[in-house]
Amino acid sequence: MANKPGGWLGKLSSLIIPPSQTDTRSTSTVTNKRILDELIASFEDSLHRESFGTSLLFNAHFLIIMHPDIYEERQNAFPVVVNEAVEAFKAIIDSHKSQYGRVSPVASSWFFKFGAGQEFNGEPVGPTELKVIGALTGILPGNGPAGVAAEKVNVTRRVKQTNRYEKVDVDIHAFQHIDFREPGAFVVKFNFDSPVTIAAQAPVSVPLRGAPAAAPLPRSIDAGLAQISFYIAELNKEDTYLMRDREIVVARKEPDNQHFPNYLLLESAYVSNPHARIRYNDSTHSFQIASFSRNETRVNEHLIARSEPANPQWLDLPDKAQILLNSMVTLHFQRNF
Repeated sequence: MANKPGGWLGKLSSLIIPPSQTDTRSTSTVTNKRILDELIASFEDSLHRESFGTSLLFNAHFLIIMHPDIYEERQNAFPVVVNEAVEAFKAIIDSHKSQYGRVSPVASSWFFKFGAGQEFNGEPVGPTELKVIGALTGILPGNGPAGVAAEKVNVTRRVKQTNRYEKVDVDIHAFQHIDFREPGAFVVKFNFDSPVTIAAQAPVSVPLRGAPAAAPLPRSIDAGLAQISFYIAELNKEDTYLMRDREIVVARKEPDNQHFPNYLLLESAYVSNPHARIRYNDSTHSFQIASFSRNETRVNEHLIARSEPANPQWLDLPDKAQILLNSMVTLHFQRNF
């Protein structure tokens, strides 16, 4: 992995070794600094690759995959790594503003997801391996055009044969071996003029430099942020889903989306894929819902407008609410804190 984040503060090394070619072969231990350096290298490579004209464009979403033993060893430091990474990203952006003039990200927030796994895309993930996958915006299904099933996702990752970051298509099923169930997701809203504010999936015991107090959350991720009980009329089936992630996707159960832990999957032909998303909004300390289905979605009998997955129109979701999907599937939403 990158021994030094090439070029982000105009260091001399960037003139000799481009950031996408930084040598990492001598690194054998996954340290906090190594994770940070690799995130910076990935980000800087994407900035040079994606920016054009007067627009400064870059990856905003990152998946960081490591061996389960290393994940457990490093997880308490994840919020601090994220804090340092975002500060470094902002410094890099500031250094390029005069060249491009305008910051034009596709996403609205930085997103970091740490996951444990022993294999990714046919390659083993050993105790000394670290894989950082970057994308302009959401990598998971449901972020593309409506009605289009994603088989591959276009991401930036370091290719082993060349030891360089390259834009590649990765089969969506490559992610099914990675365990993303542990708390390890961080969302940081874009704000290039103030200190970092991190929203984590789970409570964070490590203080974050410059971050205000977070909204109250359950002490244990096992308690869940909300509980959603549902009834599928066509099957006369009912069940309960515990919302542990800050944002979930409500979708029809299909083979290509069964391995994503933040999906509420419903076995119904009357449910779209995706049908809706539910999220916790840190700024308002409330839950919100957005509908993407061409069939109707109602909250407490009120019809809500449809929006595109890439541009969700969020509606406040009451603490106790009935959500009706296409008049056939009923969800009862209740927050847990």
